[in-house]
Amino acid sequence: MGANPFPTAYEDTGGDNPPVILIHGVGLSQAMWSAQKTALQDAYRVITLDMLGHGGSAAPAADAGLDDYADQVADLMDHLAIDKAVLIGFSMGALVARAFAFRFPGRLSGLILLNGVFDRSEAVRATILGRVDEVRQAGPAANADAAIERWFTPQFRAAQPGYIADLRAHMAGNDHHGYLTSYGLFASQDNFGADRLGEIAVPTLVATGEFDVGSTPEMTRKLAARIPGAQAEVIAHARHMMPVEMPEETNALLLGYLATITQAPITAGEAS
Repeated sequence: MGANPFPTAYEDTGGDNPPVILIHGVGLSQAMWSAQKTALQDAYRVITLDMLGHGGSAAPAADAGLDDYADQVADLMDHLAIDKAVLIGFSMGALVARAFAFRFPGRLSGLILLNGVFDRSEAVRATILGRVDEVRQAGPAANADAAIERWFTPQFRAAQPGYIADLRAHMAGNDHHGYLTSYGLFASQDNFGADRLGEIAVPTLVATGEFDVGSTPEMTRKLAARIPGAQAEVIAHARHMMPVEMPEETNALLLGYLATITQAPITAGEAS
């Protein structure tokens, strides 16, 4: 890596296909996209990264905002000599993708916002901020079990105990400062750029799961309604971690939409 390694941990499938950049959520890492990489890599140049303060990436500054996370994506694009890309953001990654759309509109060729948050009620926002306080006092493991219960169905948790155990250990091992900074932004910035959503001028898909209690179908529809021409989709029976628990359905949605906005010769039917 040399004396000054690149500060963002990433994986890049390379090639000349249309570039697609996937941004994970709070407490997770680029590893969450395993099924999506497999599904997309034949037709797209798939790039995944660890957000600031996660995985192998550098920690965010103490006063970091969403623009700093957007700058991280732009810096990675510069590093890889990518001029424009489709951004796929999950949960907090969807907030980062929104920030990127405002900050670097000329570098965006499409936007896919999965399981994102928008216009929470004051009561819900207070609940999320309370979870941030728990993390501040007790560290990243403070509310991991409750998060896993919200994110996955009981059936998945029972069928995949190894995955759940690994995820719990990963969340507990996150850098305290990096996790707290990111979680604080996720908790407080659901309306980031709300007055600028009409400026987004690229094809946009907004999607969530039918039973995602934190990133609800109502949020998805309200957010899509504010973005010109945006498409709203809800995956039946899915909870928050639908890219992991319901990869076939998620991949079919992604491939179907990407095929409408890129020249890649692939259709949703090829996802299965």
